[in-house]
Amino acid sequence: MLNYNKFWYNFNKNYKKDKKVKLQQLIELLKKGITRSLFKKKLYDIYPDLDFETALELLKAQGLPIVEKNQMFYLSTSFSDYKDETFCIVDIETNGSKPENSQIIEIGAVKIKNGEIIDTFSELVKTNYIPEFVQDITGITKKMVKNAKSQREVLKKFKEFIGDAIFVAHDSYFDFNYIKSQLQKEGLGELLNLEICTLTLSKKTIEATRYGLKYLTEELNLPKEQLHRALGDAKTTSRIMLIGFEKLPSHIKNTNDLIDFAKGSRTIKNKILKKQKKKPKS
Repeated sequence: MLNYNKFWYNFNKNYKKDKKVKLQQLIELLKKGITRSLFKKKLYDIYPDLDFETALELLKAQGLPIVEKNQMFYLSTSFSDYKDETFCIVDIETNGSKPENSQIIEIGAVKIKNGEIIDTFSELVKTNYIPEFVQDITGITKKMVKNAKSQREVLKKFKEFIGDAIFVAHDSYFDFNYIKSQLQKEGLGELLNLEICTLTLSKKTIEATRYGLKYLTEELNLPKEQLHRALGDAKTTSRIMLIGFEKLPSHIKNTNDLIDFAKGSRTIKNKILKKQKKKPKS
């Protein structure tokens, strides 16, 4: 006999995976440019119940900076000088590491344009559960979040704050995917902003012995912020990002160049190790 619960669970899981793959393929096409007719077809594959204009607005609302130029559609990052781009540097504190059975307890973010902070975001999130070890690390107590806004309210405000800015975080894999998961859980749609991980970027541009925020703060002699508090960590991350920008290779011109560069696996540390291996034994 068919197990319907298992069938629908697997169906929804595969549907979400298929949609994610199609969205990623579309983003890659938009980097190079896509015709209106092909764009319509790709959007219909992803959102069959929506007309073209509605689906386009939905993508923009979820963080994709789509522009039309010479009857082609692109991501604006294909043309924008990264120095003129708007970056949203984000940090979160949570009451657990797995988004399916935990939640955000604090979000902090700073927006940077032309090397300057132009806006900040800082919100505690209401919860009835904060493990003692999380309270010890962050200093965030249940009393502090008692009258805070719900996760849904805070995430709704955060989506408005970030807009289509580039999402930046130190180990963005965790922050980006955790926020993305909570947005879906709260029925607030996708997080499709392009992203940069300063953990990877710093490893490719800054020589250091360790790359955690605490160690980079010490090695780079950065102003000390409150560690493991979202806004403080976001400010530290923004300073690391800007130092990394100063050390970028000369071929990095537009924002897509920067995003692709920051994704790579080759780091300064790797280069140093390779040089050491090549040295002849005395």
